[in-house]
Amino acid sequence: MKKKHYLVLIGLIVIAILLKIRPNNKGVSLPKADDVIGFSLINIVDGRGIEKWTISEKDDIERFLQILEHSKKTNKESVSDFPNKNNFILVSFGMSDGGYIRNSIYEEDDSLYFEQAYVGIYELSYKDISSFLKSSVKEEDRENISEDLEDILDDDF
Repeated sequence: MKKKHYLVLIGLIVIAILLKIRPNNKGVSLPKADDVIGFSLINIVDGRGIEKWTISEKDDIERFLQILEHSKKTNKESVSDFPNKNNFILVSFGMSDGGYIRNSIYEEDDSLYFEQAYVGIYELSYKDISSFLKSSVKEEDRENISEDLEDILDDDF
């Protein structure tokens, strides 16, 4: 009888370990395109926003969200509001309810990543992002700015 209990206990421990080490393949959590009125890409260098592109065309919003949706979950963890990088792109989705959803895109080790603060880090395709930027981000959408990151986050920027 004792042997049976030990086998059950060992079986439960093995199942628990397998469940714990199972990879989390949950995809990126994105707003619905209909809830987004536009988004900004803000180039952050050493804690200051230096350039801002605003995209408000519905087709461009849908396309960008699709690119993010096809990103691949990594084993990296997001442990802060923004990546610990000198340079990154702040992605700020303006929501129809008046709020904002803010995420980051950054480059590391010849790869491009999309980070959702405290949620996850996802690898992006350079080809898809490059294609989107060439076709959707126009020079007239670009604005030179000089704002501290804290000021960008405080304001309805």
